[in-house]
Amino acid sequence: MTPSQNRKPFLRRCTVTLIGVLTLWLVCFSSYGLQFKQECGRLSDAVINTQPSVLLSGGADAKSPDEKKATQWFINQAKGGDYLVIRSNGLGKQAKWICQHFRNHINSAAEISIDSIEDASHPAVVELIESVEIIWIAGGDQSRYHRFWSGTPLAKALNLHIKTKAIGGTSAGMAILGGAYYAPSATAITGQQLLQNPFHQNSQDILEPGLLQHPYLHNTLNETHLDRILKGETRSSRAFGFLARLSQSAQSARVIALNEGSFLGINPEGKGAVWGNGGYLLTTNTQPEQMSRDQPLIWLRGHRAVTAYKLHRSSQIQQTLDFRIGVFSGFDVEYWYTTQGRQGFNRVPHEAGH
Repeated sequence: MTPSQNRKPFLRRCTVTLIGVLTLWLVCFSSYGLQFKQECGRLSDAVINTQPSVLLSGGADAKSPDEKKATQWFINQAKGGDYLVIRSNGLGKQAKWICQHFRNHINSAAEISIDSIEDASHPAVVELIESVEIIWIAGGDQSRYHRFWSGTPLAKALNLHIKTKAIGGTSAGMAILGGAYYAPSATAITGQQLLQNPFHQNSQDILEPGLLQHPYLHNTLNETHLDRILKGETRSSRAFGFLARLSQSAQSARVIALNEGSFLGINPEGKGAVWGNGGYLLTTNTQPEQMSRDQPLIWLRGHRAVTAYKLHRSSQIQQTLDFRIGVFSGFDVEYWYTTQGRQGFNRVPHEAGH
């Protein structure tokens, strides 16, 4: 392989006249009206042998005492490569934060806002995605990601990236990494609405298969901001309702539901680790007894409809999160069920289970 062939494809196209940041900005993005900012370093043409890993964040990352630890783990998967934040609706400050705290562990960091199907189909954007080792999908509105990115060359490039490189996301970015996801086009559904009517009009945007297909998140929906109180409830009952819907089409369906300020990393072997404020992993092998339009959800199954593993910061205690073979142990367990929609929704510890 010649030196020119060994260069990353994005660098081959974008270094025609100049080298580095100036060319990347002026030639590849500015002329097309794309918002892009190189925060530090330069995109390298070196090809790095990376590891296919994923990092999920429940949102409000700064609330976590372990934000830096989780991010360090994530960056270590790419062995000092190029870090790219992708988002919609304008640039943010994630790449700047990465440069401030991890400059010696990365080659470069940049952000790009992809705000239309045209943006997501542009060859320069696709080649940028192909060139970097680490991709972080920012928070925001997952309906924009769904609307602008689904079925585009960008989505194809991201799915290829997933196979060999590191990818992660927070809030909306975590949501769309699931094999199924919820991207409300209008008012987001509450848990109370979903349990009282699993096919409520605001649930029509539960999308399966998802935009991205990570092998360890197959048949999995990601719920974020689990502990945020909205309209008098957290998102626990909504996560339960989402799992009920997912159980219709997928055996061994799962919901990963993370609190704000929490992180879940999955390494190339499918082994998981938890940082920060934790959350729940919900699993099931059964379908609800009653799940019909305009009828409350009934999902009892001997008071063990759903097994809820209570995720907490990984420690010296023996814990196993194996997403490759579906083995989860070493965590406190609850059983979640409902006898009559929202009114009958219960969560009981394993010891109290029937």
